[in-house]
Amino acid sequence: MSILSAMKQTNFFSYKVFAGLILSLVVFGCSTNKLSTNEESYTYDSKIKSLNPKYVVYHQNDSVSYVYFEIQTKELLYVRENSTKPFEAKVQFHYELYSDFKANNLKDSATKILYDYKDEEGDRQILARVPIKIKLGEIGVLQLITRDVNKKVRDKSIITIDKKNVLSPQFFLIKEKESGSICFDNRVTVTNDLIVESHYNKNETFVMEYFNTNYPASKPPFSSNKLVEVPAYRDSSFLVSLTDTAGEFSLPKQGSYFMKALDSISYHLIFERLDTNFDAFRNHLGIIEPLKYICTSTEYNELVSSADKRKAVETFWLKIAGNKERAKVVIAEYYRRVELANRYFTTYKEGWKTDRGMLSIVMGLPKTIYKTRNGETWIYGTPHNMMMSLTFNFTKENEETFENDYQLTRYRTYREYWYRACESWRRGRIYTFN
Repeated sequence: MSILSAMKQTNFFSYKVFAGLILSLVVFGCSTNKLSTNEESYTYDSKIKSLNPKYVVYHQNDSVSYVYFEIQTKELLYVRENSTKPFEAKVQFHYELYSDFKANNLKDSATKILYDYKDEEGDRQILARVPIKIKLGEIGVLQLITRDVNKKVRDKSIITIDKKNVLSPQFFLIKEKESGSICFDNRVTVTNDLIVESHYNKNETFVMEYFNTNYPASKPPFSSNKLVEVPAYRDSSFLVSLTDTAGEFSLPKQGSYFMKALDSISYHLIFERLDTNFDAFRNHLGIIEPLKYICTSTEYNELVSSADKRKAVETFWLKIAGNKERAKVVIAEYYRRVELANRYFTTYKEGWKTDRGMLSIVMGLPKTIYKTRNGETWIYGTPHNMMMSLTFNFTKENEETFENDYQLTRYRTYREYWYRACESWRRGRIYTFN
């Protein structure tokens, strides 16, 4: 049995990706003066996290907004008091709404309990919504804590709230037409029809502009800072009209889709129609491309041009790992990081191609992440200790157009750390700085 076949049998290449609305979602803990990671390190990492809920915010009227959240039953612990009682999961959902990231002014908070009973249907998704109190014209920062009471684990997340601009993403709710399920992501790998709802934009018509894009992967962190990549020319466009509060559309071709009002110069919703290998690495080119970060140019070109790409990929990993058992471990971790980068960092291009994706794949995720309205700071090692830490700063770019685009501030001093990480992978060792 080949290495890649063995990995498929362990469901390594079987990730599910949802379609839908771009979600301004980052995952952090709380410190005394700002919202950040602290005791819960690696909070982007579902391998470390035992609970991975998804969230989306929708503003329905002037005084009430909703946080929709979805959680997988396979992540919950079901217990029962005795043999006569059903197996039951207990999920506690708590939110705190602040005026800004300093978390000094608490505007609203609430705690809700959700009970679910085990049935014979197998794994499924639990969907719920909780109202939050924020008035039209306000902005804020929402800290969410979802806890599996039985399992004694929790997830902390932060969402920036914008109820000021009625054309911002949180004034739109995206659903799959056939199932009616809410979309928690901006990535589309199928051509299913979608529905957009907006109570604040009744009977409005929007234009969806399509760009046939294929962006390159990020350059190493020590290279020159690059300009923000944006599509230059639209390939085509079509109209999306709301009848009362809802309208239908589909994204038939691979590329980027930007939706805006007819008289607007700014985009309101951004979607990515990605190749099917994005969520399952189903073709071998999808497996080869993320190797750009640790391959030489010659090695990468040989992989891409090889007649038998499966064999070429296996040969590459066996060469650097030394044996099949180690290769399986290294492969699993490398592509797990690719999948996480796609899940959290995708914007107008796949997450693994972005600056944050590049670092999270090659160097791993840091122990400490600070979030501000304008960017993120990643600290590897021991914070506040210059001799024992490494810091990367990301600035939110082109915010009017791209909700999740963070560009790394590059320095030549990163060269040594980058090559050290790449060399570790090339010796068949999983690299983590911490």
